[in-house]
Amino acid sequence: MDSSKKVLVLFSGGKDSSATVVEMIRAGYNVTLFTFQIGKAELTGPKGDSAPDIRHLELMKVFPEYVDAKRVIVENNYLIRKLAIEKTNSTHVVCPLAIALVFLSEAILYCLKNNIDNIACGYSEYQAKEDRYIEQRDDFVDYTKTFLKEYAIELHTPVIKKTKQEVMDILDQFGISSNSLESKAMLGAIAFDVEKSLEFWNESIPICREYIKNKRTMP
Repeated sequence: MDSSKKVLVLFSGGKDSSATVVEMIRAGYNVTLFTFQIGKAELTGPKGDSAPDIRHLELMKVFPEYVDAKRVIVENNYLIRKLAIEKTNSTHVVCPLAIALVFLSEAILYCLKNNIDNIACGYSEYQAKEDRYIEQRDDFVDYTKTFLKEYAIELHTPVIKKTKQEVMDILDQFGISSNSLESKAMLGAIAFDVEKSLEFWNESIPICREYIKNKRTMP
């Protein structure tokens, strides 16, 4: 498979990341789903399936030739501790950015190991505005693109200009559930100081670079 036509989708099982999968397939990519797990196992329903499980199955049913049957699930308590916990008393910690950078660092390592040079995510302006997810603001999306370019990886944000209804319509067209299945993010709907957030980002990037470098040199 040509690496230029493979994409790693940062996948929560929510509407936006699911619509991102659809849009990347429509653009001609083969998709691997990549989920970051913090601390504990995913919340599951009465049948033992989680939101990412449910949407993954729906996506495979509609696009069996384009969605990898294996969903990659990773966690990294070490880097969360380095970026956030250990800095609590010394700097202004921005938890959503810490988590986003840990997720990105693990995604970069996976891409480098598996010859993938495209990452896609379900960042959307309506989320950035309505729920105040700072990592989805235009400026921080640009910072993310710059970070990924260091590793020759391109970031795709196919739903970033779409409204919530447009995202739901993408899913409805293919019979994929457009209801909210995932639990509400505990770090949304909070106003963040942009200047302090940028300072935190700039302080954290070297730590992420060093982590990626060390992991790549491990046998």
